[in-house]
Amino acid sequence: MLTHSTRRWLAGLGVAGAFIAASASPAAAAEARFDIATHDVLVAPAHSSAGYFYARPTDDESALEFGHTSVDVDLTAVADFATVEPMWGWICDVSSTKLHCESDIEAGQLPWFDYSVTAKDDAKLGRQGSLAISITSGGKTAKATAGVTIAEGVDLAGDPTAEASGAPGTNATLPGVVRNTGETAIDGAVLVVQAQELAAYGGDYSNCKSDEWGMNAFCAFDTKIEPGKSYKLSDGMPIKVATKARTGATFPVALLWWTTDDWNLAFNDSFMGEVKPGKGGKLRLVEQSMQAARVPQTDTDVSNDITMGAIRVTGNNPADLATKGATASGKKGDVVTVAPSFTNLGPAVLEYIGQGTPDLRLEDLPARVTIPAGTTAVQVPFDCVPFKPVKEWDPWNAAWGEPGAKEYACLALDSWQGDVTTYEFGLRIDKVVANAAGAITTTLAGDPNKANNTATIVINPTSAAGGNGGGEGGGDGGALPITGQSTGLIAGIGALLLAAGVGGYLVAKRRRTRFVA
Repeated sequence: MLTHSTRRWLAGLGVAGAFIAASASPAAAAEARFDIATHDVLVAPAHSSAGYFYARPTDDESALEFGHTSVDVDLTAVADFATVEPMWGWICDVSSTKLHCESDIEAGQLPWFDYSVTAKDDAKLGRQGSLAISITSGGKTAKATAGVTIAEGVDLAGDPTAEASGAPGTNATLPGVVRNTGETAIDGAVLVVQAQELAAYGGDYSNCKSDEWGMNAFCAFDTKIEPGKSYKLSDGMPIKVATKARTGATFPVALLWWTTDDWNLAFNDSFMGEVKPGKGGKLRLVEQSMQAARVPQTDTDVSNDITMGAIRVTGNNPADLATKGATASGKKGDVVTVAPSFTNLGPAVLEYIGQGTPDLRLEDLPARVTIPAGTTAVQVPFDCVPFKPVKEWDPWNAAWGEPGAKEYACLALDSWQGDVTTYEFGLRIDKVVANAAGAITTTLAGDPNKANNTATIVINPTSAAGGNGGGEGGGDGGALPITGQSTGLIAGIGALLLAAGVGGYLVAKRRRTRFVA
């Protein structure tokens, strides 16, 4: 069963999915049992922007498998000022005026098509055209259009990092800075806050909207951002530290800056209906001015739009982790299962500690498992990585789940008071040793009770073994019941959930795939 906090993480994933759906406008389905969701594209002269469209069933009562699917895009209306290329996943015939692409869509998947639009160097600002899109599957065709507009290229940039601190139950004030690194004034901006349950948006500003948990917030500013100037948030961004947050924990919060036009293009009112505005005053930038008549503006470098914030929890609110060991018995050559665990006795939540944790070091992982003598770990949970001295450690490319080590460090998902986190290992008995002992040890900084931080793992016990919290078991494959949950479920989600949610808009500019011309 998913914990309270896991449900909230999955809710956050649902919101990120809504980002994509919100920016898509449906087209008439004709006779097909599907329609096309797509969006318009802004692109600056001599730059590229990403676009996408996909087919979605219109009949919710029955499943629709697409199978072999073709895509046709008429580029005639944009060919004079822009080129369009498919990105990945399809076999395509390409010319300056049309795309024809085909793919076999796997069962349960929707036909999703990513493309890039590159404006010619001499494209005139304000020039517009439309892509005529058709998707054919099962002998039926749906049609849609996607507009392409040549926009003025600008560049918003935020500080790379920011820090704030606060005790449980209080607001931490995260500084937010935006600057115009280009040569043209930028008419307004939108700041997106991607937070999480234990460090959520805590403001009540009338020009900001947020979901009910404060995991996502959006603040609109009509300030004219002048070239070469920086602007701070008038009050700083309030991030509410939950009463259950653990002292010593660090929570990532992302601040992402958008031009007003990019934002309005990407997120329409159907998404904004999912969030509510505050009732207080306005959150401001340094100064405001009236907007003049202008052409649309698009950010030509999204890589510098993100500020990665770190909220550090102060106060005195620890988490007490109590370990429980395990036993198993077998003969030489047998593979036996052991499932050592720890329980969070509270009062604080043990926050997720894994790949997405800021500045994660190998020694920061909260649990260590030592393999008993005479055995080899042949089945290792993906939550665990061999623990050995290393000069540099990259958690994204570490040997998670690699068998054969003598000691492992293990990550953990959010664990509320009373939650159990279990690590299941398959151990091959190479040599029968009576009372062969290993251990599980928790290593959480600030744990108030060191006496319950270690428990034994015993293979072929001669009596009731286990030390502190030693688990019962025995017989071939004997193991404790798994009462926790796989901590690999949400590894690496972290604070870039929003960026992942709009990956088609932000990342695709940098990706290419092979296609048949």
